[in-house]
Amino acid sequence: MMEESLRIIVALVFIVGLILVVAGVIRNRTAAKSELLKTLGYLNLGPRKGIAIIKAGEEILLVGITANDLKLLKTLPESALENELKTLKDNIRQIKGFKELMTRK
Repeated sequence: MMEESLRIIVALVFIVGLILVVAGVIRNRTAAKSELLKTLGYLNLGPRKGIAIIKAGEEILLVGITANDLKLLKTLPESALENELKTLKDNIRQIKGFKELMTRK
């Protein structure tokens, strides 16, 4: 009786350990894939319209998104991201201001 209980406990510990190892391997694989393509930001410009900043490898892509289409607006190296982000933030503020002005009228 005691040996049988011990076997069941050892088998249960082995199975739980195996499940944890498999879950860790799967988590590492999905984390590696998500590093290849990463969304850095998204600005909604209306229903089903927007602009996304996507990191793809060593490049940063500015993509315009509509209900029917994706358009590459600009590509730049990762090193130029800080200067371009400042310029983009200024442009986005101007677009938001213009959008608010148009919705008030």
